[in-house]
Amino acid sequence: MGAKRVASAAGTAALVYVALSGRLSSPSGDAAWAARRPPGEEDEANKGEERWPERAPATWREAAAVTARTAGFAYAETLGKWPLGDIAFGISHYMRIQGNRQHEYTGSNCVPLKGPGVRQELIGLLRYLRLCMFFSKKPYEVFLEFGGYGQSDILIRKSKSKLMKPAFTVVRDESTKCFLLFIRGATSTKDRLTAATAAEVPFHHSVLQNGRRSNLVAGHAHCGMVAAARWIADQAIPCLIKAVEQFPDYRIKIIGHSMGAGIAAILTCMLREDNKLSSSSCIAFGPAACMTWDLAESGNDFITTVVNRDDLVPSFGKGSAAILRTEVMASSWAPDLQEQIQQTRILGFVNSSLNFMRSHIPFLPNQGSKVADVNMLLSNTPVEELNLSSDARATVQKHWALSCWSSVAANRQNLESLVNHTQGMGIPALMSTYAGTDQNTDKPITAGGPASYSPEEPDSPRSDSEETNHEEKATDQVHLEQLLKSLRSSPIPSQPHQLYPPGRIMHMVVLPSPKEPDTGKQHDQDGVVAIYQTPRSMYGKIRLARSMIRDHYMPRYIETMEMLIDKLAEDADDDTDD
Repeated sequence: MGAKRVASAAGTAALVYVALSGRLSSPSGDAAWAARRPPGEEDEANKGEERWPERAPATWREAAAVTARTAGFAYAETLGKWPLGDIAFGISHYMRIQGNRQHEYTGSNCVPLKGPGVRQELIGLLRYLRLCMFFSKKPYEVFLEFGGYGQSDILIRKSKSKLMKPAFTVVRDESTKCFLLFIRGATSTKDRLTAATAAEVPFHHSVLQNGRRSNLVAGHAHCGMVAAARWIADQAIPCLIKAVEQFPDYRIKIIGHSMGAGIAAILTCMLREDNKLSSSSCIAFGPAACMTWDLAESGNDFITTVVNRDDLVPSFGKGSAAILRTEVMASSWAPDLQEQIQQTRILGFVNSSLNFMRSHIPFLPNQGSKVADVNMLLSNTPVEELNLSSDARATVQKHWALSCWSSVAANRQNLESLVNHTQGMGIPALMSTYAGTDQNTDKPITAGGPASYSPEEPDSPRSDSEETNHEEKATDQVHLEQLLKSLRSSPIPSQPHQLYPPGRIMHMVVLPSPKEPDTGKQHDQDGVVAIYQTPRSMYGKIRLARSMIRDHYMPRYIETMEMLIDKLAEDADDDTDD
């Protein structure tokens, strides 16, 4: 036990030493990755940024480099961008005001899936999902026993995962005449590091028709999943080609859940470029958003994606997270939190005590003043490009609610909508609309808001105070007009590539059950289950829900799928009776 601890401490010390000594981006490592880089993907190699690896690391040094860079990337995309208040309170508040959004997956642009054919397809999908769960969660022998496989049916077995090298297996399934390739999801720390390497890298694949390449689809995909898919391809392609030659009537199915599903989709695109493996298809359960629009659309004929209820993972990516950050910051969660604090006796007493102390001790900081300055307003735009005066910067700090502009400026559509919305209205009206303030006062409308008290308020007569406030408003208006002008004229920063779930998407939803006490039909206590084929555009936005994590687990997928199969059987019986 002591030796293991010493070894672990030594490994950690080595990693820290390599990270701090600046040896992570070694020329030899970069050259090795560049040598393995697929042809035709050098368009972004010389953009000034260090390239992300597109293949699994071959040495411990490369693995340490990827680990350290992934840690920095994960921090930059989470705590580096999200204020702690938004993480602790803003998301919860926005989730509460957003409500249940499952009904959006049943809109006019969504196609309901019904009938015996859909039920039979779901029965087959349920078997694959159970096999996938047994491979991911159970000992390998239990997986073989559940699937009815013998030792002769095992083509490849890789049970131990490493960074960008996930566990997978290939078995021969006589009942379906398929070679099944199962990829395990993120179950270990190394798997989670692979999933966290979420930078976008160039990726393309050729579409084959009648044995010839008819089209080249190019785009971007998830870095860690692309590297993992290429590693699996190197391991599995020789074995699969030999197996297909021995059993020419067998097809290839690649199956995965979560991160494993995203890797499976990318791997399928790679395998189909080989004429001998062009029968490859993919079943992806709750796949991560892993590829850009054109790549995802190109898989409609050979990739089937299944999404359960409020599962967060298929819509979670850098682009959708940026949109969510805009909405959370603009949701004005601070007054709601203040109201909740006041309604709680102990917290209300603490809050009142703090306000009293701030009113009598000038040097105590006011939480309302702890806002983003102009450096934060355009997080991706250099401040020197704004040409703002110091007075204008002070005006921005004075109006605390302008902090929500930090993410607005990072999204071109939101910025243009705000600018167009504010045309023809004065800055005081703008502050009333976006800062939650009244047009006749600089204080928030909500009582007890974060900026509801100003210690510098003069004790002069009311007429002098009104005159002073009027002059301050006129000055603030000039400065804020300068800010708005700078926002309009400043260059819009490049946006992260929006990633989507791949292929044809089938979304299982559970809606509130209608009040039919006399029908005699048995429904789940949560509501009525249904399945729809949904458009990909719906997964460019994150829809928050309290069950968004729980609905991602495979047992929840199995539960919903069983409910759906029973519901379709009931509908078939009703049609027969009619």
